[in-house]
Amino acid sequence: MKPLVAIEPRLISLLLAVACVALGSCSATGEGSSANPTSMSLAAGGTIRMQLHMGTVKVVGVPEDRITVSWRAKSSRDERRVSVKLQRSGGQEATLEVEGPDDDTRYRIEVPQQSNLSIEMMAGELDVSGVLGNFDAELLAGEMDLRVASPERYRSVRAAVTVGEISARPWQIDLDGLWRSFKATGEGEYQLRAQLLAGQITIRSDQTQDPQPGNIDRSTRSRSTM
Repeated sequence: MKPLVAIEPRLISLLLAVACVALGSCSATGEGSSANPTSMSLAAGGTIRMQLHMGTVKVVGVPEDRITVSWRAKSSRDERRVSVKLQRSGGQEATLEVEGPDDDTRYRIEVPQQSNLSIEMMAGELDVSGVLGNFDAELLAGEMDLRVASPERYRSVRAAVTVGEISARPWQIDLDGLWRSFKATGEGEYQLRAQLLAGQITIRSDQTQDPQPGNIDRSTRSRSTM
């Protein structure tokens, strides 16, 4: 096993500070109080665009034509401070905006198993499983854990981290350090893109045996063009 690259903590702090300035603030602005859970119908095969603040977020595909958001915080007062805005933006599209009081809040977002997801999140842990479709996610700081379909289902796969690690076993990828990225192409129908400023991206397959990964381009020094 190759040794991990030591990452200067001050560099991570600087990157996070820059990210916070870009967003305007690193504090929660949720005004609550939203119904817990908050739910809305959406047919399978649609596109869901999420704007998430911070915390631990688990996105799960379920066999229902519905989006359901539930959460748990340290106290009932903090739970009432969570703001969830869920609305349909088209016949097959929906938008979800979630803001909470702190990074200790845990969210569960259930979506139809067949869904296209676009997620932007500031900080925390993002876990996605059981969803088949196009996937695009950006996280400023934290951990991204993605359970995906077999590699042959994807036409394009791209992942990049500015400071941290990328582990993508289905594509035989294990990178760490600065400006790490990889690209893979195949004959499938879906696209997957994951981008992280500081932290770790883990991509895992639900399949017991990972098929051949296809064409892979590893980049360990150049900036991603994603």
